[in-house]
Amino acid sequence: MKLTFCYYGNPILRKKGETITEITDEIRELVAAMVDYFDNHNGIGMAAQQVGKALRLFVLRRYIHLPDGKWTTSEPHVYINSKIVEYSKETWVEEEACMSLPKLQLPVERPLKIKVESTKLDGTRIVEELEGINARVVMHENDHTNGVLYIDRVEDKYLKPAEAKLREIKKKYN
Repeated sequence: MKLTFCYYGNPILRKKGETITEITDEIRELVAAMVDYFDNHNGIGMAAQQVGKALRLFVLRRYIHLPDGKWTTSEPHVYINSKIVEYSKETWVEEEACMSLPKLQLPVERPLKIKVESTKLDGTRIVEELEGINARVVMHENDHTNGVLYIDRVEDKYLKPAEAKLREIKKKYN
């Protein structure tokens, strides 16, 4: 399956995803193509909107901290019709990046822990509790399925200096 990647300025990135009512071969193909794409473009996750599909679907790899202090990533995790049902009151600020906003990293405050409900590719409904970077990645990708970009969550004092870069991205890729 050939994917067309969407960059900042493309209206599909602002579309709320449609609920997936059936996990078809087309959905499975899309998931495989998305994983292949982000693996080959230094990504950790991707939402369907980023490849022009307004669906409630994202895929990601989780970060795994190894005993020697290094990091690796997990097998792909698929989130269909996800919903974050609980957020911790405790938050933290960390820079985020997005493949749809190349060469831009800005600090975003997000809850430290979340509880998320979703459907896996095999149709199983699951509830997961995540924290730290893995919770952040899920919130980032889940936002995409709601037409929200991480820059929408950035404080003005950080966003204002990035406006020229945002205009440059929009002009270059659209």
